[in-house]
Amino acid sequence: MTQKKHRFFIIIFITLVAAGFAYSANSIKPFENRKFFDFPLNVNGWMGEDIPMSEYVYRGIETPYLFLRNYYSARSQVPVNLSIVWFDDTNIAFHAPEACLGGVGERVKEKTSFIAPINDQKTLEMGKLIVGGDKGRKQLVLYYFDVDGYSTISQKEIRLHVLLKRLTFKRSSASFIRLMTPIVTTEQDASDFLLDFVRTVYPLIPEYTYTNKIRS
Repeated sequence: MTQKKHRFFIIIFITLVAAGFAYSANSIKPFENRKFFDFPLNVNGWMGEDIPMSEYVYRGIETPYLFLRNYYSARSQVPVNLSIVWFDDTNIAFHAPEACLGGVGERVKEKTSFIAPINDQKTLEMGKLIVGGDKGRKQLVLYYFDVDGYSTISQKEIRLHVLLKRLTFKRSSASFIRLMTPIVTTEQDASDFLLDFVRTVYPLIPEYTYTNKIRS
């Protein structure tokens, strides 16, 4: 009888805790990112220009925190296309990278991942896509997701990481970072070109996307 009572109280306790978590998760309010659009256009010799997007794009992405830019360096007329999408922890609604590209006529020809060296102490797992349109041109796409310093190429891991923070009553936010450039000569040349830009902007991204930076 005593054992049954213990089990009963354990079940009640777990139910109450779960209900408390659910209430907390559903009662929190979204928070703003007032720094997001201050992300610099001029970054260590790279000059950026904003690409206008329609209201339809913002509705599809489900967040106002999105920008799309072309960055150019003095050593090349080939652009690096940078897209950053940001969500707070009340609405993580990322779309698969290949689905977004398919919506603008780019078909995925190859999908892999690799570990990119950022500096002597840091490496970064990045997703890699080779995409192409109807005219035979190909582009290289690199991407990753980031939750306040936890980076991954898995959408499931991003959602799980945000959920775990919510269950410990910590606010968080998540970003999707995508870079793209045409393959003009070889895929390796395009990769080296993109990674040069990644190493330039990577240290800047936390200031405009991490929760502790934008809520301080």
